[in-house]
Amino acid sequence: MVKTSIRYLVLVTGFSGSGRSSTLKYLEDLGFFWIDNLPLQLVPAFMDYLVEEEVQRYHRGAIGIHMRGPGCQTLLDNCRQQLLTQVEQVDILFLEANFEQLVRRYRETRRRHPLAIDRTVREAIELEATYLEPLRAMADLIIDTSATTVPALKDRLDMLFHTELGQSPDLMIFLRSFGFKYGTNSDADMVLDGRFLANPYYDPSLRHLTGLDEPVQRFLEQSHEAEEFLDRLQALFDYLVPRYRQEKKRYLTVDIGCTGGQHRSVYLVTRLAQRLTHKGFQVLSRHRDLNLGHTQEFCL
Repeated sequence: MVKTSIRYLVLVTGFSGSGRSSTLKYLEDLGFFWIDNLPLQLVPAFMDYLVEEEVQRYHRGAIGIHMRGPGCQTLLDNCRQQLLTQVEQVDILFLEANFEQLVRRYRETRRRHPLAIDRTVREAIELEATYLEPLRAMADLIIDTSATTVPALKDRLDMLFHTELGQSPDLMIFLRSFGFKYGTNSDADMVLDGRFLANPYYDPSLRHLTGLDEPVQRFLEQSHEAEEFLDRLQALFDYLVPRYRQEKKRYLTVDIGCTGGQHRSVYLVTRLAQRLTHKGFQVLSRHRDLNLGHTQEFCL
């Protein structure tokens, strides 16, 4: 079988409304050849088509696939095995969001869920979840877009696909602050709780500020507990990162939360990112709920 110029292929799947279209469009910006809504049974034949001269400049490809029926796990597994005779590496990227967020997105866009022909949107999402559960278990990469803006989704894809196949990407550490009052993220490898620190929110002069502001930072550094916590976290990363590298782990997502995601968690993520970067680790940090009152553009 003739191989295409594409050496790395990403199969993008997951919940309807979780951001597949936005993901594929941004992967194009990262140098991927992509196509959406291709029946799984036609994917190997499509890869044969890519032998044509017009796509030989691409070395990475992405295919959006819909999996909404019984037996999809076997179909996907067989497809990946066949694709590995055509390309060097195949990863499955699974996109998800919580049910409430998916219902809201369908309500706001007034689109009909593909499985909502004779059922409500929520019933359709719950049915889709039963079909997708085994696919999620097969996924190499999982992104939860429940509280993710389009720019934040692009940052996450940058983190995952910032190197070309054939290079040796270092472990990327993704640090994310959040507020427990707005819910946790299901895609975190580790969740840490910073609510034991004194809360600047109860100081009227600090309430309107964030963990990025110097007065809040000085407040948190007064008791030395924040610094001790950061020392212990740095020691934990010094221990874990070499072992994750040994296991060829590509990224590590660590969430640090406080009550509202404005002060303590933002401070901890910022300071920890500075420490780990100084140690030579690759770090990407984001603040999920910072200024949450502002309008956010959710990926659809």
